Amino acid sequence: MHVRAPPRPTQRQAQGEAVAFELTGYRNLGDAFAARVDQHPDKTAVTIYRNSAEVAHESLSYAELARRAGLRAADLAQHLAPGERVLIALPTGTEFVELYLACLLAGVTAVPAPPATGSTSAAQRVAVIAADCTPGLVFGTAGDLDTLTERFHAQGLGHIPVQAAAPVPAGEAPPAALRGRHADQGTLAVLQYSSGSTGTPKGVMLAHRNVQANLAALHSVMGLSGDDSFGSWMPLHHDFGLFCQLSCALFYGATAVLMPPATFARKPIEWFRMMNEFRTTASSAPNFAYGIALRLIKDEQLDGLDVSPLRFLCNGSEPIHAPTIAAFTKRFAHIGLRPEAVVAGYGMAEVTVYASGTPIPRQPTVLVVDPQRLADADHPALVPAHDGRGKEITGVGRPEAFDTLIVDPATLRPLSAGEVGEIWLRGDSVGRGYWDKPDLTAHTFHARPAGADDTGPGWLRTGDLGALADGELFITGRLKEVMIVHGRNLYPHDLEHEARAAHPALEGFVGAAFGVQAPDERIVLVHEVSPTLSAEELRAAAAAVIRRLTAATGAPVRNVLLVRRGSVHRTSSGKIQRAAMRDRFLAGAITALHTELEPAVRQLTAGAEAL
Repeated sequence: MHVRAPPRPTQRQAQGEAVAFELTGYRNLGDAFAARVDQHPDKTAVTIYRNSAEVAHESLSYAELARRAGLRAADLAQHLAPGERVLIALPTGTEFVELYLACLLAGVTAVPAPPATGSTSAAQRVAVIAADCTPGLVFGTAGDLDTLTERFHAQGLGHIPVQAAAPVPAGEAPPAALRGRHADQGTLAVLQYSSGSTGTPKGVMLAHRNVQANLAALHSVMGLSGDDSFGSWMPLHHDFGLFCQLSCALFYGATAVLMPPATFARKPIEWFRMMNEFRTTASSAPNFAYGIALRLIKDEQLDGLDVSPLRFLCNGSEPIHAPTIAAFTKRFAHIGLRPEAVVAGYGMAEVTVYASGTPIPRQPTVLVVDPQRLADADHPALVPAHDGRGKEITGVGRPEAFDTLIVDPATLRPLSAGEVGEIWLRGDSVGRGYWDKPDLTAHTFHARPAGADDTGPGWLRTGDLGALADGELFITGRLKEVMIVHGRNLYPHDLEHEARAAHPALEGFVGAAFGVQAPDERIVLVHEVSPTLSAEELRAAAAAVIRRLTAATGAPVRNVLLVRRGSVHRTSSGKIQRAAMRDRFLAGAITALHTELEPAVRQLTAGAEAL
């Protein structure tokens, strides 16, 4: 495969290159940040963009951010021993950034968590994380304290102190810089909780060296540097927002512009307005966000906007839908979006964030493969479609910072190029394991292929399915979510896309496809629809979905539940929680506007519904 070399770096890019590569040489992340402050104290480190109506946006220089983080670090060091956990349940804002850095400076472990936002369900998630990691201190907003305190007491966690992140006093100088008290590269820096798309959230233990290595790889392989301007609306408690955007910017010496996720959810155009105003060169979002932008942004809203400085617009965090990206690139070309700026990425919290991606300025590879060979339950493989009318799969670049194996999940035998199996990774960015889960850690982080001896480091089992073709990685789905029907592997995201193409009532909404045993595997689809549909229209929509899915899969698909908006559970970053939806279905806990179920499948929920 021919890969074009990136353009020759400018002097400023070359300086950024030196900074990024030096990351792995620092004793810890606190020292690395202090070096960036010394290099350009007056440069803007972070800006909070709430919406385009604001006349001025809150910004902090590197010197001011260091002052505030230093004061917070000194306070943490007075009350907490090195290595204790600090849970940060705050929305996007300067307080989150200050406390994140303060933890790194004070030698305690940062535990990013979603804000409680005044609701019991959000506070419950924070409580679940707190119960798992037993933090020495929890930070929330002043408005969330009552909700958090009540939930913590209900969970038997009343002994854990919860406090508001009060503003740092103006003008007060911090004591002598802590710069990572008692921390070296092996010290735990961040406890990153997974988004929980397939189960209960688990805390990934990331040492300083893991983060340093991953940020250095994002520079050396992807080409990001201190010369970039980062802009993101991704949640800061999510690895995509915390590391790929905020941490890259701060430890490269760049500027990060941060927008609350709710702003994007309310008005997707604000993402483009932010990139236009701040001349953003690097941004990221999951695949669903590109579909939302296509549907909800009106042409007249784009007047006067220019996103031509963008050189890194990463699509990652969930399966990449090639037609969506093609349509996105075409739709926004007239405001300066270049095809080569749209990057396909792959990663997970277990490797900090980045595993592979399309290097700048190469466009993602799209393979058209034989859908029958891909769906073969015994020997799935990427085989080119002879007539060119197969399934499109987007490549996510070469995992150059990792050793990579594709392994048969049943036999643990390494597979050849083109064969689909579980993706195993090994490298400096891989975390230590899951907090307080030694058995799961041994299974997931210390795996060994069949025939290998027990010497040397083990491998990370990603739980993702994919294949290598010409050295490039192609993701096909999640191992736990694959459905095997009539000898074919069926992937839930493919079925969900087919359902939305079946009837206009489903367009713009989300769904969850999963398998149940009745007694052989049957496909169930729960999908949101427009709330304005009549009973007759609901029946017509369900019938259209059944016809489309049956034709697409070659097997009868007769189990469809159409539900109201918001009924399909998602993580805080937008991932579909298919396992949770399956559990709710089997528990009879889904309230549907219209239901079509086979008798054998309906029987699975009969007992639960009778309770």
